Amino acid sequence: MSKLRNIYKSLLTGILVFAAAVVFAQPDAWNRAYSLVRENPVLAAQIIDSVIVHPETKDSASSWTVRAFIYFELYKRNDQIADKRYRLHSPLRDTVVSSLKKSNKLHPDEIYAEYNRTLLVAISAHCFNTAKDLLQDSMNHQRSETAYNKFKEIKKTALPQHNFKQDDINYYLAVGSMYSEMFTKDQKNIKAKETAKVALMKVLELEPEHPSANINLGLMYYNEAANLSREMDYGADISQIDIVQENMIKLAKQAEPFVLKVYNRNNNNEKALIGLYYIYRMLNDVPKSDDFKAKLKQKGVEVDDENVPVEDNKGEKKEEPNHKNHK
Repeated sequence: MSKLRNIYKSLLTGILVFAAAVVFAQPDAWNRAYSLVRENPVLAAQIIDSVIVHPETKDSASSWTVRAFIYFELYKRNDQIADKRYRLHSPLRDTVVSSLKKSNKLHPDEIYAEYNRTLLVAISAHCFNTAKDLLQDSMNHQRSETAYNKFKEIKKTALPQHNFKQDDINYYLAVGSMYSEMFTKDQKNIKAKETAKVALMKVLELEPEHPSANINLGLMYYNEAANLSREMDYGADISQIDIVQENMIKLAKQAEPFVLKVYNRNNNNEKALIGLYYIYRMLNDVPKSDDFKAKLKQKGVEVDDENVPVEDNKGEKKEEPNHKNHK
């Protein structure tokens, strides 16, 4: 924020004070306007709102830039609800952004154009941090995605040539990982399952070979199958058993290509080795399951002879698996 503070000094000693003098025609307007921004930003906002409708200053790009910085000060004071997190819906932030857009349309010089970019990037960062916090704190994906899309919209205004591919990968991978973990813990949470699938598929659309997205999606399908096996009643009749086994095989086949893709790119990936062992065991492909069991034994990893969930890609141990590394 030090860069923004330096911009404040340049702007407020120049444009705002000049604008206040135009509006009020007072000898002390320069000093009064300068002090107002920090001491009374509400009054400073009233002054600048008069400036942007005054015939002599309404078509000045600098007037609108100054307005953006004044409303940014109000936004920081009123809409910050936690460290680096701001309200999802903020009329003050909207005023900042609309003022900067207006300034850009009025063809600012290089200095003011840079001021505008700097503030837009800062605002976009606030939206990005809000998106992350909403995802982690409330697990509310819709609100988080709203903040993330706002981040992209504002940053695109600041940097039209910016490529959002890596931003999208990072964000949707975080969403997919978090919701796949939720579904693994609670198989009845269908909303978590669908949210995870959509998010991880977005990652794979952007980067088909992405290892974390592939392993998370593959293990989510496998863990769903393993849970069907664990929850099947011991006294179930043959027809019910057949239905469960058919669904398990279907899910295991859905899991296989995602995990296999990771293994084919890195045959030392321990999680892929474990996942493929259990997948082929569930598919009753004994040669392949034995092959992966032997590979894991060479690495000092023991696996169960039952269908158990495999830990997700965040490295946290689940209650059921018995994957012991003896290296």
